[in-house]
Amino acid sequence: MRGVQFLTDHEGKKTAALVDLKEHSALWADVLEECGIPSGFQFLIDEQGEKIAVLLEFDKHGSLWEDVYDGLTTEDIEDEPGIPWEEVERELMEKSNHFTRHFPTLPDIPLHTCTTPDV
Repeated sequence: MRGVQFLTDHEGKKTAALVDLKEHSALWADVLEECGIPSGFQFLIDEQGEKIAVLLEFDKHGSLWEDVYDGLTTEDIEDEPGIPWEEVERELMEKSNHFTRHFPTLPDIPLHTCTTPDV
């Protein structure tokens, strides 16, 4: 996940996320606006005293992490190139034509009904 580093415990279980605020400043602002300004965060500060990353501990900030994660996932999806509908439609038609060429008619398969005795 771009702009996020996970911290793990001695068993390799993810326990926290360090979120890059330079890369995700707009997302962080949206989360704070939606959830309010929570307390108890640890920030990574640069030489000028600017907050450049926030540490979200899952046991303390689990619900906030869920909001951040949802936003990060949405950002990733928005960055993916889309496929024009015409291209999707063309590919589906090609697959459909391929299928009907190889299987022009499906064999009749008798359907059996199963009855259970009255109990």
